[in-house]
Amino acid sequence: MFQSIRWAFNWKEWNPSEKDFAHAISCVQLEEKERLDRFVFRKDVRSSLVGRLMLRKFVNKYGHIPYNAIVFARDQSNRPVLKNDALNLSINVSHHGEYTVLAGETRDVKLGVDVMKLEYTGGKKLSEFFRIMNRNCSVSEWDEIKNSSVNEADQINMFCRHWALKESYVKALGIGITIDLGSIDFRTNSKLVETSVVTDTVLYRNGTKQEWLFEESLLDPHHCVAVALQENGTAPISQNTLFEIINIDELLANAIPLFPQDSEYAEKYFKKVECP
Repeated sequence: MFQSIRWAFNWKEWNPSEKDFAHAISCVQLEEKERLDRFVFRKDVRSSLVGRLMLRKFVNKYGHIPYNAIVFARDQSNRPVLKNDALNLSINVSHHGEYTVLAGETRDVKLGVDVMKLEYTGGKKLSEFFRIMNRNCSVSEWDEIKNSSVNEADQINMFCRHWALKESYVKALGIGITIDLGSIDFRTNSKLVETSVVTDTVLYRNGTKQEWLFEESLLDPHHCVAVALQENGTAPISQNTLFEIINIDELLANAIPLFPQDSEYAEKYFKKVECP
C-alpha cells in the first residue's frame, strides 16, 4: 500500500547555533552546500537547506537507502531529482513565507506542491497589482478573487490560493511557469481550513475539465498549501493527509554528515544579513 507524506517545517523559528548549523549543512551534498552559499540572505539559506534535508529524509525513510548513499542531481529545469530513478517515489518541495514543505508519494505519480503566505507586499495599490497580473488568471478566477462581497484581505487570500494551485500544477507538469497561466482556470468550491484537506477544486484548461486531484489546506491562518496529483492520466483518490509540522530534531533524526563540519562556512553564514 502506498503512502502519502506531507511535511512542513517553520524555518523562521529555527535559529541554530554555529555548531548546529555546521552539522545541518554537512548533511547535504557538497554541490548543494556550495549552491546554498550563493544566497545573500540567511533566511534563503535556511529555507532552502530545510528543503534539501527534507528530500534526503524522505528518500532515506521511504526509499530505504542509506542516508549517505543518496545522490541527487539536477534536471533540465534545475530541479533536484533522485539519481536512482528505479525507486517508486515521487517528491516535491516548496518554500514561501515562513515554511518549507514537502509532498511525497511512495508511488510514481505526477506531483507538485506549493506553499504561499497569505499576504501582499508589492507596494502598489492592490487594484493596480491585479491589473498588472490580469493575464495570469482567467475571467472566472478573477471573479472569485475580486468578489465585491469580500474585503481586501480576503481578495489577497484568494489570489494567493489560486497562485499556489497554479504553481503546484505547473510543477507537477515539470515545466515551470512557461505556459499561459490565463488558460489554467481553477474553480474552488470550499473554504480552506487548518483541520481538513479540501479536494473539490476543479481545473479547466481552455474550457475542458482536467483529470487532476488538488489537495488544499492551511498550515496556519497565514499560509496555504496546494498539492497537485495525477496518476496514469487520471485523478487519484485523495488520502486526505494533512501536513505534519516537524521540528529540527525530527528533520535530522537519521541524518549522517557527508563531509566534515566546516566552521568557516558557518561563520560566513552568520555574517550574512537575515533578510532584506
